[in-house]
Order: sequence, then structure tokens, then C-alpha cells
Amino acid sequence: MENTIALGAVPSKSALKQEADALLQSGWWTGLNTTDTSSTISPCSLPGVTCNHFGSITHISLPYNYQMEMKLGRFLNGSSFPNLVYLDLAGAGLVGSIPPEIGTLSKLTYLDLFSNKLTGQLPILLGNLSQLEMLDMSNNEINGSIPPQLGNLTNLVLLDLSSNNLSGPIPSSLGQLIKLTHLYLSFNYIQGHLPASLTCLTQLGEFDASRNEITGSIPVNIGNLKNLETLSLSQNYLNGSLPSTLGQLTELTSLSIASNKISGSIPSEIWNLTNLFKLDLSGNMLIGQLPPTLRHLYNLSFDSNQLNGSIPPAIGQLVNLQSLCLNGNMLTGPIPSTLGHLSNLVELKLQSNQINGSVPPEIGNLKNLYSLDLEDNNLTGPLPSALFDLIALQYLSLGFNQISGSLPSGIGNLKDLKSLRLGSNNLVGPIAVSLGGLESIGAIDLSGNHLSGCIPLAMRHLYTLAKLDLSHNSLVGEIPSELSYLTHLEILNLSYNNLNGTISYSLVRRFEYSSFEGNQDLCSDFTGFPPCFHSRPVQKIKVSHSMIRIIVPVSVILVIFVLMAILFYTRRLKNKRVQSTSAETTMKKRDIFCIWNYDGKVAYEDIIQVTEDFDIRYCIGTGGYGSVYRAQLPNGRVVALKKLHGSEAEEPNLRKSFTNEVETLTEIRHRNIVRLYGFCLHKRCMFLIYQYMERGSLFCVLNNDVEAVELDWNKRVNIVEGIARALCYMHHDCSPPIVHRDVTSNNILLGSEMEAVVSDFGTARLLDPDSSNQTLLAGTYGYIAPELAYTLAFTEKCDVYSFGVVVLETLVGRHPQEILSTLSSSSTQSLLLVEILDQRLPRPRSRSIVKDVVLVATIAFKCLYANPKCRPTMESVSKNFSVGCRAPLFGKCLHEISVGQLMNPQVYIDDQSAMCTISVE
Repeated sequence: MENTIALGAVPSKSALKQEADALLQSGWWTGLNTTDTSSTISPCSLPGVTCNHFGSITHISLPYNYQMEMKLGRFLNGSSFPNLVYLDLAGAGLVGSIPPEIGTLSKLTYLDLFSNKLTGQLPILLGNLSQLEMLDMSNNEINGSIPPQLGNLTNLVLLDLSSNNLSGPIPSSLGQLIKLTHLYLSFNYIQGHLPASLTCLTQLGEFDASRNEITGSIPVNIGNLKNLETLSLSQNYLNGSLPSTLGQLTELTSLSIASNKISGSIPSEIWNLTNLFKLDLSGNMLIGQLPPTLRHLYNLSFDSNQLNGSIPPAIGQLVNLQSLCLNGNMLTGPIPSTLGHLSNLVELKLQSNQINGSVPPEIGNLKNLYSLDLEDNNLTGPLPSALFDLIALQYLSLGFNQISGSLPSGIGNLKDLKSLRLGSNNLVGPIAVSLGGLESIGAIDLSGNHLSGCIPLAMRHLYTLAKLDLSHNSLVGEIPSELSYLTHLEILNLSYNNLNGTISYSLVRRFEYSSFEGNQDLCSDFTGFPPCFHSRPVQKIKVSHSMIRIIVPVSVILVIFVLMAILFYTRRLKNKRVQSTSAETTMKKRDIFCIWNYDGKVAYEDIIQVTEDFDIRYCIGTGGYGSVYRAQLPNGRVVALKKLHGSEAEEPNLRKSFTNEVETLTEIRHRNIVRLYGFCLHKRCMFLIYQYMERGSLFCVLNNDVEAVELDWNKRVNIVEGIARALCYMHHDCSPPIVHRDVTSNNILLGSEMEAVVSDFGTARLLDPDSSNQTLLAGTYGYIAPELAYTLAFTEKCDVYSFGVVVLETLVGRHPQEILSTLSSSSTQSLLLVEILDQRLPRPRSRSIVKDVVLVATIAFKCLYANPKCRPTMESVSKNFSVGCRAPLFGKCLHEISVGQLMNPQVYIDDQSAMCTISVE
């Protein structure tokens, strides 16, 4: 490690020995003998430690060292570290209180204790650190009040005390920190007023005191903070009015004072803030009208106030607006047609007002609209057909209005719609059959209308539907028993209609009586429902002698005819059975066909028909041994067919791989493992029927520049987490465990929401604890674990290595062959993480995304250790995600993290307690 020069007097040998002993006995470097002294091991050679030319420690940087329950007092150990200027212990597992000895670090300029488990109060001796420029104590469990002595830290540029249990007032002494540019106090229990002295912080660029218990009014002199760009005071108990001096904050880009008790009108001066792109004043008691002219905002939220008047047509000038929330006010008048100019709008919420008129057809111009909520108003007229051109729409709420007309068939165009709420209107006519084309729908509410006709049978295709409410209409006919096919359906309400017939057993078993009440002609043989067959009194019929003379001979003739028919049918059935038995014997010798919950013969004919005998037009991919086809079965389900070529179907090894995949996938069920619906094994026709994944393989998405940009950092982290869950299930929840042996980006498939499933189990094997598990080499070049080059014994750790390659590929955006081949070289280890991340995406900036990306990168490199014993298990990897262990390893400055730091030399103990020392040259 390169030494740096720090000014100061030459330390004595005893002082150097005191520093060395404090470090070596702290327990932080568990790979070294803690009984050694500085005479045998120099502290300057320890990882994360930097010394000056005199051998005195100046920098200690051990963030995210994964130590458990280490106390900061033990780390300092009474030593003053007189030349220490940089101390970074973010996420290092610290517990207990902050020791007062920290106040002796007089030259400290950087102190980061972010994301630990520190408790107790902030020591008042922190005020002695007069050279401190950065102080981050966020995301701990520190209590008590903020010590006024922090006002002595006049060189402080950043102060972050957010996400703790701090209480008491904000000390007015913080107004002395005139160099402060960032002040974060959010997510605490701070009380009292905002001190007026804070308005002296003229260099302040970001101030966040949201989610506290602050009372009083906003200081009038807040206009002095000329450099303020972000101001967040949301979720407090602030009262009074908004000061007009807010209009002097000309650099302000984000203003959020939501969920307080602010009253009065919105000062017109706010609309002079030309740089403002986010304004959130929701959840207050603001009155008055919206301004006639508006500026260049991206997000505007005034919901849950007492604003009145109409929505000004000038709102159409906000051409950059992405979110408009005016719900929960007292707005009147019609919806202005100028809303159609907001082409970037993705969210429009106007519910719970007194808006009247009809829905303007210009809303159909909002092609990016994701959510439209106009519920609980006084809207009238029919639904405009242009509304159903919004193909990006996922949430549509127009309930509790007076909308009339029929339900347009164009509603089937909204393929991505997840929620449809049109209840409590005046809709008439039948339910549009096209409703059955809403493949992603989760909730439908058409209750309280005047809809008539039958329940469309097409609704049986709504496989994702969880809630269906058709109550209080005039529907007739029987309830389709096919509704029982909707396995996700949890809430069904068909009450108070004119439905008739028998309720199917499967529906009665799943739903309560209240789901069907109010339909007089519905019946069921189950308790609580009207019975289907009522007993009637038997009436005696008088028979005359003339009737008997007619009935007897006719009865005899009928009996003779029936006996002859039975004899003929018996002989014919016997011959047919002989032929059928012969045919079945022949069929068993030739093929095996099965589709779960489907008739085999019909399904086979359906597949041949829907693919037109596997026509090339339905082919969506071709490999060396077969092709993949897209097919839509008659029941509406879209599936993928993996068909082996005719010549390959006769190869014994490929047939074995085929049957192996069938055997494996029929035994496992997991949401991140591709579902096998069925298969056909025939001498010349072999295919598998899979769950269809709309976005194809991860490999193809990463190699398409347009789709790769859509795959943002959040989605990539979720993909990695999904793969981890699948492999964890195979390795630890299956008995015996299953090893995939070919985990590659080509075998990770993505659904419509970029959710990941693991596929292609042709090479998968069950682990036998009583055997060596040796087999022929399998897998894909570039993903195979290095130990398989000298041994053919496969273990779960082979999958872990392949998983690491896929994770790194997901971050880099391409196969990391160059990084893998030079992983131990100093040139690769000196690379910064931001340099190897996919350059097609913008650099991760928010704290949460940075945490996730760094966690994923760390996991990737741990999985790539050459020694399989040193790799983590998939269970431990999955737990890192499930317990929320998402935090950066080396602080929050992403541009400072290198590959070498991600491969930080340390002792890693795996789940089998096997200790492996990882050395990186």
C-alpha cells in the first residue's frame, strides 16, 4: 500500500507501538495472530491502513468488513491516533455506544460510521473534532438529543444524522456551520421548532428534515439560503402558512413540504422558481385556487388539501410534467382538454374532487400514461374510444362517477392493464368479450352499474385475475364453471344480479355465500345455498281399464326393443375393446405424451394445428439440437415448445438429456424456475411444453442495446436475486439436491416484467451423498468452474461459480471473459467498479441503488474464488438479499471502489466452517 505524507511532529517509538497494539489487538484483522506486536507485524501493512513517512497511522478504511458485533471502543482501545485524518467504518458491524475517546482524534477530517448498529447518545466530545469536514452517523440506532457542541465543527461540509432515534430539538448552534452544504436529519423523532439560525447556512445545498416531529412554522428568513437546491420537510407537524420568501430560493429544484399542517394559500412567488422540477405540497390544509400560469415542473403534487376552483388550462404548458396529483381537493369544472399536451405524463390523479363534464378525448394523446385515476367525481357521458389507445396504461380508475354508455370493445387493447375500476357508474349493455384479452389484469370492478347479458366465457383466459366484482348489475344466465380455472382469483362478487342455474362445486368450495347472494335463481346442493331440487307432494293418478289395454302391449314392445339394443351394443363394444387394446399396446411402444390438466390426444392435435406442423413462422429461436416455437393453445395459454430436430431425436445421448429434463422439472416447483407444462416423447417427434417468457434470454437482452438500456440497475439486481432464489431452492430445499451444471445467461429467461427464471435442465444431476458424483464434463465454455478442468466431480459449488459469471455479466453487460482471465492481476484489481459497469446505463446515483449494485458485485467476486471451498453457498447468497443486507462495502462513493477492494483479502468462513485464507497479490 502506498504511504502518504501527513504533517506533524515525529512520533516516539512508544506512541507508534501504542497505535500498533491498538490495531493488532482490536480483532479486526482476524487472519493475523492477535498476540503479535508491532515488532513482528507492521500496522502499516494491514489492509485498509495507511501510514505517513514516520510510520504513524493516518487512514483507516475498513467499511463493510462483515465483522459481527465489534465495539468501536475496543477498536480505539484508548489510543489517541494523533495523526489520524480519515476513519471509514461504514457498515462494519459496530455495536454499542460511541466511546468518548473519539474526541481525541484532533486531526480527523473524515468520519463515516454509516449503517452500523450503534446505540447510546452522541458524545459531546465530538465537538472537539474541529478539523472535521464530513460526519456521517446515519442508519444506526443512536438516541438522545443532538449535542449543541456540534456547532463547534465549523469546517464541516456534510452532516448526516438521518435514520436514527434522535429526539429533542435541533440546536441553534448548528447555524454556526457556515461551510455546511449538506444537512440530513430525516427519519428521527426530533421535536421543537426549526431554529432561525439555520437560515445563516448560506452555502447549504441540500436540507432534509423529513419524517420527524418538528412543530412551529417555517422561518421567514429561509429565503437567505440562496444555494439551496433540495428542501424536504415532509411528514412533520409544521403549521402556519408558506412564507413568500420561498420564492427567493432561485436554485431550488425540489421542494417537498407534504404531510404537515400548513394552511393558507400558495404564495404566487413560488411560481417564479424557474429551476423547480418537483413540488410536493400534498397532505396539508392549503386553500385557494391553482395559479393561472405554471412553470417547468416534472412532478406536481397538491393532493389532500382544500384547493377549489377549476384546473387552469395553462396546466398544458407543463410539457415536461411526468406526475400530476390533484386528488382529494374541492376542484370543480371540467377536465381541461389541454391535458392532452402533456405527452410525458405517466401519472394523472384527479380522484375525490367535484370535477364534472365528460372525459376529454384528448387524454388519448398521453401515450406514456401509466396510471389514470379520475374516481369519485361527477363525470358524465360515455367513455371516449381514444382512452383505449393508451397501450401503456396499467391502472385505470373511473369508479363512482355518472359515466354512461356501454363498455367499449376497445378495452381489449390495454394488454398491460393490471387494475380496472369502473364501478358505481351508469354503464349499460353487455360486458365486452374483449375483456378476456387483458392478459395482465389483476383486478376488475364493474359493480353498481346496469350491465346486462351473460358473463363472457372469454373471462376464463384471465389467468392473473385476483379480484372480480360484477355485483349489483342485471347480468343473466349461468355462472361459467370455467371461472374456477382462474387459480389466482381470491375475491369473487357476483351478488345481486339475475343469474340462474347451479353454482359449480369448485366455485362453492372456494368462495362464500356472500359472493352469490341476491340471485334468486341460483342454487347449490351445499349447505347455506338454495337447494337445486325441491320435493313436491305426490298426486294419485286414476287409471281407467281402457288405458291399461293400451299401456301393457306398448310396454312389452318397448322392453323387447331395449333388450335387443343392449345385446347389439355389448357385441360392438367387445370388438371395439379388442381393437383399442391392440392400438394402445402399439402406442405405448411408440410414444409417450402428457400435458398436465389437459387431454393428451386433443393437446397433441392442438399443438400441431396452432404451429401448422411446426411452421418456421412460429419459430422464435434455433440451436444446435433443436428449435423453440411460440404457440397459443385453444384455452388461451401461450406456451413455448422446445422441439428436437428429427435426426437428433434418435441420438441416445440427446434422448437421455431430454428425459432427464422432464424428470427434473416434474419434481420441482418454484417461481424462479421455468414451468414444464408437458412433453411428447416419440421416436421421431420430441418436444417440451414450457412456460412462455416474453422477453427471451438474459443473453439476448444484454446484447440488444435498446433492451439493455430498459434493463436498469433495479431490474438487474432483481434478476440476480431471482436466480439466487432458484439455485438456493435446488441446492438446499430439494432432496436429494439438484445441480444445474449449465447456469449461463442463455439459460436465464425473462418475463414481461423482466422477472427471471432458470431454464434448460438437460444436464442437471441429483447429488448422491454416497457417491463421488463424477460424470462427463458438461456446461458452456466461459461458465464452467475451474476445478472441473482437473476433476470430473461436480458439486453445488460448480453452480455457484457459474452463477458468479452470470452475475458479473449482468453488471458488465457482456460476458466478462477478459476480467475472469486476468482476475488476479494488479491491472484488473486497480480497475474501478464504475469502469466495468455497463456503460450503456447511467451511473448508479441514489444511495439505495448504489448499495444494491455494490452488494451484487461483491457477491459476484466471492462466487468466483478459484478454491470451491471458499465460495459461499447459494443459501448464504440468497439470505443476503432476503434479510435486506443491501449496503455498500466501501462507503457511499461509488467512484472510489475498485475491483481489488471488492476482492478484499480476508478470512472467509463458509457454512461448513472450513476456513480458507484468500490471498490476492
